[in-house]
Amino acid sequence: MIILQSKSGLIPFKIIYFAQKPSLINGIFGTYRSTQSNKHSFLFKRETINTLINSLKQSESELLRSFKKQTVYEINRSIRDRATEFDLHASMTDFMDIYNNYADTKGWRHYKLRKELKNNLHATVCKLDGKIIIGHLYFLDPNSKRVCLEASVSDICRIKNIQLRALIGRANRHLHYADMLYFKNLGFEQYDFGGYDDHNIDDPKKIGINRFKNSFNGKLVYESNYTSYPLLALFTTKKIYRYVTKKFKQQNSNRLFFPKVNALIQFIHVFRYHSPL
Repeated sequence: MIILQSKSGLIPFKIIYFAQKPSLINGIFGTYRSTQSNKHSFLFKRETINTLINSLKQSESELLRSFKKQTVYEINRSIRDRATEFDLHASMTDFMDIYNNYADTKGWRHYKLRKELKNNLHATVCKLDGKIIIGHLYFLDPNSKRVCLEASVSDICRIKNIQLRALIGRANRHLHYADMLYFKNLGFEQYDFGGYDDHNIDDPKKIGINRFKNSFNGKLVYESNYTSYPLLALFTTKKIYRYVTKKFKQQNSNRLFFPKVNALIQFIHVFRYHSPL
């Protein structure tokens, strides 16, 4: 279990990851993420989530054989080709560079490292001709022996060459397998793919991500996110305050803006029809 401190305005609250169940022991302002319990609690609002988890307790060969045949082939092909190199202990700077470059193409916000998370984050990258083409970021919980995929990015979307895209696809699967072995050797027992979205079944992108994650034949696990009702009330109040403040500013702006526009229009009208030129 990992406990992080955060704030909503001046009020502190806690974010708890990988707990067995929610509890007010950690305070009335708390939110639980990836909780093992699937039961409702009258003190918390529950959200059902699911993910795919591979067991790292099996041997290296057993782990590889547990994947779907096509994935096994692509990993073995990547191993034989030796076209890429992995850094399984990459710096956060290396990961943030490739992530933020990808984020720019998608209009996303840049990744910002939270200092309190630095001991629980781990990055791995894949390089081709010295250039980083794939980056994985993991959230580690040594207590539960669980490693969770936080983010995965690559250059494949910007590449049109079919052969190069195929090479990156194989390397990405190979990197996931190499990551699993790396964390297995560190004593971790669960490799979490960081969620499995089975709700947006009509979204082609989501379908592709699900197909990729499914190719490793992980076990579908149902978990829960919980938010305490006092914290939920705080978030709701904050949203209402922001909405009202925004509307109030817009109304005040309109009161100041439209008279100026009307005065300008009248001036142009007078100048146009009464100018001596």
